[in-house]
Amino acid sequence: MADAQPVRAAGGVLVRDGLVALVHRPRYDDWTLPKGKARRGEAPVVTAWREVWEETGVRPLVRTRLTTVTYPVAVAGGTADKTVDYWTMTAGTDTGFRPGDEIDDVAWLDPTQAHDRLTYPHDIEVLAAYQSRPALTGLAVLVRHASAGKRGQFAGPDAARPLDRAGQNRAVGLVQPLTCFGPRRIISAAPRRCVQTMAPMASTLDLPIEVETAFDEAGDPAAAARRTRALAGGAGSIVVCSQGGLMPTLLAELTGGRADDFTTPKGAGWVVGFAADGAVVADRLTA
Repeated sequence: MADAQPVRAAGGVLVRDGLVALVHRPRYDDWTLPKGKARRGEAPVVTAWREVWEETGVRPLVRTRLTTVTYPVAVAGGTADKTVDYWTMTAGTDTGFRPGDEIDDVAWLDPTQAHDRLTYPHDIEVLAAYQSRPALTGLAVLVRHASAGKRGQFAGPDAARPLDRAGQNRAVGLVQPLTCFGPRRIISAAPRRCVQTMAPMASTLDLPIEVETAFDEAGDPAAAARRTRALAGGAGSIVVCSQGGLMPTLLAELTGGRADDFTTPKGAGWVVGFAADGAVVADRLTA
């Protein structure tokens, strides 16, 4: 039984040309999946993205959430439960691996070789979860606009209602988590508050905000779903900012699920992966 504060960490199954990245830790003389501890206030997906990049020298493109494993680790004064969240990832820019005291080698192995090389059963469990997933052909991150005050308290037309202070802060806070998914296009519904929610990320990534009324609250969910699928194919991801009245029905159209399962608070979102066999995976954005 653990007798210290739980340890939170995150990592990824990073894949390049069908090969999985494993890292060697000289302190333990083990082979493991790249991962690391969360910094204070850091979103789990950002921890995963940062740690995988630091340990492998490859800047990852996060795909869908994979699994979570928990196991005991030794800490000062006893043991603690370590909980690690994992994402699937594809390789982006290779910034160069630099051996150090924590990680002194990286191996790129096919899944069978990786299975045989891994030291710990919990890592083998994560690899097996990855192998059970169909390959993705596209990824969309759907975000509801951030807080914009109350509709009845704005004197102008509702489409012109801006983000309030909390919404502005949330828009800035979304930049780092959304960047982990490698956005190549930013799409927004027409209302000002939707465009403003995407503005900090667009500025950071130097990408235009493409306004599409298909994602407005009054839009047809089936048409919005078709448009999402059409936009999402290819490398990287698309980010779409929509409204609370459309998002649950849009997600239900995409997944075949129930709209009630996709209630989305302001400033929150979903990561939706599309597979070649028609399967759709939707997980809440952990940001």
